[in-house]
Amino acid sequence: MKMNDVSVDQALKDRFRASMRLAAASISLVTARDGSGNRHGMAVTSATSLSMDPLSMMVAVNRTASIHPVIAAGGTFCLNLMAEDHGAILERFSRSDMREMRFATDDWSAGLHGLPVLRGALASHLCTVVAAHEFGTHTVFFGQVDDVVLPGDDGQAAAPLVWLNGGRVSIRPYVA
Repeated sequence: MKMNDVSVDQALKDRFRASMRLAAASISLVTARDGSGNRHGMAVTSATSLSMDPLSMMVAVNRTASIHPVIAAGGTFCLNLMAEDHGAILERFSRSDMREMRFATDDWSAGLHGLPVLRGALASHLCTVVAAHEFGTHTVFFGQVDDVVLPGDDGQAAAPLVWLNGGRVSIRPYVA
C-alpha cells in the first residue's frame, strides 16, 4: 500500500500538526540559482545532515514551491543555517509579497556553483543533488556536500534561529 492511498481523517491531521509545533527545529534558508543566474530561496525547517560518509545533507521541498523546479533542474542547492539575528531576513523569505526583496541586501555572497551564501550564517552547506525522492506533497533532495562555509572564529558563538510552536525563538547553550 502506498502512503498516498491511505485516507487520514482531519482530526488526526490536526493532532499531527499540533504535535509537530512542539518540536523545536532550526531554520535554514535553502537557496539556488536558475539557468539564467537568478537567485531563489525559501525558509525551511526540513533540512538536516544525513551522513558523514559520504558527506551529505537532505532537505524536503514542497513541489508547489517556486524553488522546487530550480533545484530539480539545476542540481545544486545551499543550506544556510540561520542565526538568531536573522529575523528580518527570515521575514523576507517567509512572505510572498516580499519575494523581490529577498536578495536585495548585501547579506549575500556567491559560493561554489554560484550559489547564494548568507553572510553571518552559522554555517552554509553547498551541495550537489545526488538523489531525489518524491513523497506525498514534497520531494526530498539528497545533496553531497561540496563545501562548507563557516563564520570567522571571533570567539563569539552565535545562537541559532529556531522555529517552535508557530514562531521563531532563540536558544542559548545551557550553562550548569
